[in-house]
Amino acid sequence: MAEKKNATKNNYHVAALEKGLEVLEVVSRATEPLSLSQISVITGRTASELFRTLNCLVSLNYLLKEDVSGKYLLTLKLFELSHQHSPVDHLLQAAIHPMQELARGLKESCHLSIIHQNRLLVLAQADSPSNLRISIAAGATFSIVSTVSGRAILSTMPDRDIIDLLNEDPDYINMSENERNLFWERIKTIRATGVSTAHSETYVGIQDTAVLVGSPSSGITAALATPQLTASKTQGDAQRTQESLLACAQRINERAGLNQ
Repeated sequence: MAEKKNATKNNYHVAALEKGLEVLEVVSRATEPLSLSQISVITGRTASELFRTLNCLVSLNYLLKEDVSGKYLLTLKLFELSHQHSPVDHLLQAAIHPMQELARGLKESCHLSIIHQNRLLVLAQADSPSNLRISIAAGATFSIVSTVSGRAILSTMPDRDIIDLLNEDPDYINMSENERNLFWERIKTIRATGVSTAHSETYVGIQDTAVLVGSPSSGITAALATPQLTASKTQGDAQRTQESLLACAQRINERAGLNQ
C-alpha cells in the first residue's frame, strides 16, 4: 500500500512550476542573454506559453529583462539563496577586500580554494592590477595532491585521514612510488613552515605559493594562493610573497572570526 502511495505522489505534476524551472535552467546555461524566441526554440514551447512565465520570473527577481534588447538573463538571486547562512559565503565576504589589497601589493593575482568532493575548488580570485596576469577562474577544480593549495589543506589533516581520502583519489593512485614519497615530504614541510610552494604541476614557468586560511577547529579550512611567472623580469621576492600571503590570511581569519 505504501509503495502505491509513493508512486502516486511521484506522478504529481505542477505544470507552471516545471515550466519556470525549465526556463531558469535554460537561461542559466546560456553564455549570453536570450530572447523570448530563443528560449522558445530551446524549450520547444510557444512564445505565448512562455510569456507569462518569463514575466513572473522577472517580477520575482530571478530573471532580468534588458531594456534595449528585451533579452533575459539570470540575476544573482539563485546564487544568493544557495549561499544563505553558508560558512563559505561568510569566508568569501571576509576575504574579498584583503585579497584585493594583496593583489595590489604583490601585483599578482591570488585565489582562495577549498576541498570539495575530493577536488580543489576555487572559490574566488582577486585580479592583479598588471596588464599581464595569471587568472584562475572561480569554480575551477584541480587535483588536491598536485597543487600547492590542495597539499596545504591536506597538511592540516592527520595522516590516516589523508590516506583514507587519497585511497579513492585517481591522481594519487596513479603516482609512482617516488612521486608519493615526494608528496609526503611536501606535507611534512608544509606542517613545519605553514607555507606550501612549488613549481606549478599544471603549467610550465609558474611558481605557486599557498598558505592556510582558517583551521579544522574553526570549522573551515581553505588555502590562499598566488601564482607567479618564474621568467618575469618583475618577479617578486619569494620571502616577501610568503610574508604577504601569511599577513593576508591572518586578516581574513580576523575578519571572519576564525580561530587558528
